[in-house]
Amino acid sequence: MTEPLPRIKRYEDLGLGLFIHWGLYSQLAVGEWTEFIHHRPQHDYEKLQTTFTANQFNPEKIVHTAKMMGAKYIVLTTKHHEGFFLYDTKGLSDFDVMHTPAKRDLIAEFVDACRKEGVLPFFYMATYDWHSPLYQEDFSAYLHYLQSSVELLCQNYGPVGGFWFDGNWNKKDADWHLPELYGMIRKYQPNAIIVNNTGLKNRGQVSDPEIDVVTYERRTPNEIFHGASDKKYVAGEISITLNQHWGIATNDLNYKSPAEVIETVAHARHIGANILVNIGLTGQGAIPPAAETYMALLGRWTTMAAPALYQGRPTAIVSGHGTRDFVLRTREHDYLFVFDLQVVGNDNVVLGGEGVNPRSFVGVTRPIQTIHWLDNEETLTFTQDLNKKVLTVDATGYPYGSDWVVRIAQVDYADHRQSR
Repeated sequence: MTEPLPRIKRYEDLGLGLFIHWGLYSQLAVGEWTEFIHHRPQHDYEKLQTTFTANQFNPEKIVHTAKMMGAKYIVLTTKHHEGFFLYDTKGLSDFDVMHTPAKRDLIAEFVDACRKEGVLPFFYMATYDWHSPLYQEDFSAYLHYLQSSVELLCQNYGPVGGFWFDGNWNKKDADWHLPELYGMIRKYQPNAIIVNNTGLKNRGQVSDPEIDVVTYERRTPNEIFHGASDKKYVAGEISITLNQHWGIATNDLNYKSPAEVIETVAHARHIGANILVNIGLTGQGAIPPAAETYMALLGRWTTMAAPALYQGRPTAIVSGHGTRDFVLRTREHDYLFVFDLQVVGNDNVVLGGEGVNPRSFVGVTRPIQTIHWLDNEETLTFTQDLNKKVLTVDATGYPYGSDWVVRIAQVDYADHRQSR
C-alpha cells in the first residue's frame, strides 16, 4: 500500500468530527428530507425562506461545544438537497441566506469561529438539487451552476479543511464533470480533502482518482478499503446520527444510547477510520438540548481517550477469543481498548465486577515495563509470554461511581521505543 499523501495523513489525525445539518427544513423539525418524502409543494416549501432568521445561531458557541466534544473538524451543510444556500452566492442564486430575514453570510461566521478555536471547517455541498430546474432540464447548465457555487466557497473563505459532496448517487450513470470540479478545488484549495458520499448502496467505493476519503454512511464496517495497493491511499470515514434523522426531528425519540455512540467512535478508530457524529440544529440555529447533552458526554470520554484516540492507528495485535477488545498504536505507546467491564462495588448495589477480568492479546513482541488505565492511572498486573507473543492483563473493573464504556490502558515498553 502506498503512503498517504500529507493532506490525507493530517485528515486521519483529526479522528473525530462533528457533522451539522441545518437548512430551511430545520424550521419544520421533521427531518432534512421532508420536502421530498412528505410531498410538500415546492412553492409552499420554499416560503420557509421568508421565516429563516438564524436568530439563535451562535457559531462561537457551536464550535466551542464541538471542540469540547473532541471534534477536530466540523462539516456543515452549505447547501442541502433543498437547494438553499447558507452563504452569500454573490448573485448566483436568490435562494440564499442573503434573501432571508437573517441577511448574514452564515458560512463566513462559521469559518471565523472555527479559526478562533483551532477547529478545521469542512463544507458539505449537495450535488442532488430539488430547487434548481436545471438539474432536471439542462444538466450541463446545472453542473456549471454547481461548480460556480463551489468556486465561491473555494475563493471567499480562506483555506478550509475540505469539501464533502453528497448526491451523485441520484444520477449514478451521468457524467458529473468531476475532473473540472475537483481540478478547480485543487487550484484554489490544494490542501483540502475531497469527499464524495457514495450513498447507502455503494459505501466504501472510490468514485474518482481525486477522492481522498471513502464514506460509510450509517454503517460501521469491519475494515476500510484504502484503495488498490498500487494506487493512491484513501482514508475512510464513518458517519452516524444520534437518532434516525440528520436534520432535527423533534418527534424522533429513538436515540442511540451514549454507550453505543462511544463504542462506535472507538470501533471507527479500531478499523482506521475517522468518524462524524451528526447533530441537526433548530430552525433558529441552536444546538438542541439533547444533542448538547450527548456532545458533553462524548467529550468526557474523548478527553480521557485523547492520548490514543487521534494519533492511534490499528495494529496486528488481536484480542483473545470472545472479546471486542483491540489495540491502537502511537509513536510512543500501545493502547488497549477494553470493553464490557463491570463496576466494582457491594453486591447489594452492583452486579459483578468485584474481581479482575483477565484479557489476552496476541502479537505483542516486545517486553513490557508497565500498564496503567488512562482514566485513573491505576497500574495493572500482567503476564507476558514473549515466545508465544501473548500478553494477559488483569483488567480491573470500574471504581464505583464510574463507567467509561470503553476503558483504555497505556502500555509502556521496556525499551521505550515505538514505531508505526
